[in-house]
Amino acid sequence: MSMTLEEFIARLETMQREYPADAGETLEKGAKRMVRALKKATPESGRKKSSRQHLKNRWKLKMVDKMDAQPVANIKNTAPHYHLVNRGVQNPKDAHGNPKPEWHAALNRHVKFFENAVDANWDKTRKSMEKDFYKRVREKLE
Repeated sequence: MSMTLEEFIARLETMQREYPADAGETLEKGAKRMVRALKKATPESGRKKSSRQHLKNRWKLKMVDKMDAQPVANIKNTAPHYHLVNRGVQNPKDAHGNPKPEWHAALNRHVKFFENAVDANWDKTRKSMEKDFYKRVREKLE
């Protein structure tokens, strides 16, 4: 019995609705893989500080409705300065409010690192999630 890729993906989606617990566990495993990739891609400041203050150690994963029909994985960074690193600084100023355009390149070298890391790792993570879900559901199909 041969099946096209579209038929196989449609079949996986129906199995996801039939087996939500397996889908939730697979999503959590894939989300953990994405968090590891984000930690690896997160830039470091190079300053000496405690490890819990590092931007890369502040990634948190929270699963919402893990065993429900629509599980959701929320990945966020809890560092208070995360938005400054990811978005960059448009008009840098010194402590006295004077504009410092020479700081612009140094402060904006990591702009959109989050989106770039997700784009770089999404295909690999998605394929591993598909394989893991198929392994979990394969016994129930036979």
